[in-house]
Amino acid sequence: MRLTDIEARNADSLEKIKRHPEGIDTENHPELGYFGYYEVDMFECPTFLMFTNNDCPRGWDIMFHRHFEPQSMKLWCRMAKTATGILDIGAHVGVYSLAAAALRTDITIHAFEPNPYAFSRLRMHKTINNFAQIEEHTFAVSDKDKVDYFSWAKKPTLQISSGGGIGARENQNVERTVTQVITLDGKGIAPNMGAKPLVKIDVEGNEYATFRGIQEVLALKPDIILETFSQASCDAINEMIEPLGYSVYHILERGHSLDQREKLKPCTIDRNGNFNQFLTTRSQSDVKTLAS
Repeated sequence: MRLTDIEARNADSLEKIKRHPEGIDTENHPELGYFGYYEVDMFECPTFLMFTNNDCPRGWDIMFHRHFEPQSMKLWCRMAKTATGILDIGAHVGVYSLAAAALRTDITIHAFEPNPYAFSRLRMHKTINNFAQIEEHTFAVSDKDKVDYFSWAKKPTLQISSGGGIGARENQNVERTVTQVITLDGKGIAPNMGAKPLVKIDVEGNEYATFRGIQEVLALKPDIILETFSQASCDAINEMIEPLGYSVYHILERGHSLDQREKLKPCTIDRNGNFNQFLTTRSQSDVKTLAS
């Protein structure tokens, strides 16, 4: 595609955004995509830059739909302001890390992403924003140090897939690469996380092993935003967090609220995108203030 063609398509896309502030259905109309840099100004943090080649679901969500996990991001930004250390496990292209870095220049934000396409865009986002406080890692976090496959689903027009996991998946619609897998325990991460760390975990089925690999950080009772669809993972994680005094809340994205649960439960796929849960040892009044 020639540069003049890209510029013309971008101009057409931007004009349609102005006429349709509620968002554009780029999933069914990828020809309306955008190529290049764009400002992200929709979260409770200073504006930062992102980049797209019309190849990333996060770009579509943020630029065209003006919607990306709004309640989760509100909680994240508010907690990032006072967090003493931040881990973004399953960072993808780095939206959570970028928001935290826009707020904080005084702490290190560790971003872990083994998908090579997503990691490349994460590193680019760090560079164009001059966010030296983001320390990006191209390995997966689990409960053992090893070398394994990392696989992800191929999606039409979306080179940067939004899903992926440890292990070889024998399917013609799956790509894979060999990646380093590590446990964070014993690596000197926890001693530098301070008294109240903040953690996000989005690892597409590897939640239990990830929790087993961050036991030193978990002992600090961090606030955690977690996505999990696995009953087995929920059962195992509940056993870990119950003795630590954690409360669990389902994050209702479009409802801009939290629904307290007795225990961690697997989330179901719904059109409202309520995939995340909030694990915390904060008081109910503190949680209410954060969520309001």
